[in-house]
Amino acid sequence: MHAARRSQVRVRQLIGWLLAFGFWFCIGCSSDGAPRTHAEAVPALPAAREATHVEVAPRVPGDSERGRNLVQRFECNRCHEGTGFAAAPRDKHCFSCHEEIATGRFPVSAAALARFRPHVASAREAPSLTAIDARLEPDWIRGFLLAPHDLRPRLVPTMPRLDLDATQAADIAAYLTRGAPAPETTTVGNPARGRQLMEDKGCAGCHAFSGVASFATALPEPNTEQWSAAALAPDLRFTRERFRADRIVAWLRDPARIKPDTRMPNFGLAEDEARNIAAYVLSAPLEPERRSAALRLPVLARRVSFEEVNAAVFSRTCHHCHTDADSAGGDGGPGNTGGFGFAPRGVSFSSYGSIAAGYIDVRGQRRSLFEPLADGTPRLVAAVLARHDEENGAPRADVRGMPLGLPALAPEQIQLVESWVAQGRPQ
Repeated sequence: MHAARRSQVRVRQLIGWLLAFGFWFCIGCSSDGAPRTHAEAVPALPAAREATHVEVAPRVPGDSERGRNLVQRFECNRCHEGTGFAAAPRDKHCFSCHEEIATGRFPVSAAALARFRPHVASAREAPSLTAIDARLEPDWIRGFLLAPHDLRPRLVPTMPRLDLDATQAADIAAYLTRGAPAPETTTVGNPARGRQLMEDKGCAGCHAFSGVASFATALPEPNTEQWSAAALAPDLRFTRERFRADRIVAWLRDPARIKPDTRMPNFGLAEDEARNIAAYVLSAPLEPERRSAALRLPVLARRVSFEEVNAAVFSRTCHHCHTDADSAGGDGGPGNTGGFGFAPRGVSFSSYGSIAAGYIDVRGQRRSLFEPLADGTPRLVAAVLARHDEENGAPRADVRGMPLGLPALAPEQIQLVESWVAQGRPQ
């Protein structure tokens, strides 16, 4: 192959991965690409309390060496630093290409850069796993791996639901937290004073805290350094299960001492101030999370063509992970040729014919994407409905929600897919 041809294929491959990851992990968006927001309930501020003792939950054991092998198998280094493995090469890294596009360093034309930039503006980085053993609870990591949720509501990408079981999740958690000392009982301070300190320090400028009374702090301006830091800030609602209670005061007083690459600033908190903030974060009453069932619209009476459903759904969403080799520069995407621990399934949404070809099951046999499941729902329709179940914290064991890592399809998009299938999939 001539050098020019090799270069062209290389760029096409990078573009294919860009499209796959720029959309696959864009779970934090609405179906039209706009960032999602979280409704915050407003309960009354709890009365001041004296010092509170918090017991750390017991850990579920795992095997660290098996966990290390799993981290490699699931290719966690494609998104995260701090895995113990070298960063993935650019053509397989989820975010380095995005950063190069945003800064004009990606090796394509100016016109192509202009087309790509809108898709990567809010998907340029993922949280690092550096010093995770000094911060997070292994049991929480295990649960999060099994049922990922929107931990960082101001960050567009999030963790996809990988194909792993409870033992594997415990093993990965054991590997990531292998240096963690035994947890201790910790004493925290006065919640009401902590709440006021959080107002004074502007904590809500970066952190969401869903389930408590809204803070008055204004959000940072978009596309600023503070906005970038806020995108990585987790929702404090999950801190009491997620963060090691015996380390939270030390974290509040000097975050970079525990995690050198953190974006969280040092506010110069005194010991008692850190304890008061910890008290509020760990013990403030939380309103239940508000979830709603997916709206399933009736099948359309009018004709729905392949051209219509392809433009609205398949080529807009599915195509980025399920495509043919030519479209992806030599790789058909993780939904076709495999990746991130998923076996090759041979699913391509590149054309009417490739969709009709179906998928490869665990026995290596070709099956239809439209065959009915036990409840009579066609497999493809069940998959897009299951994505709503995952977003509502109730993942199905028999169906993985699609699009994987993307926000669930809008009811109108699902209606088009279901109508097209019900009408016999007209061209």
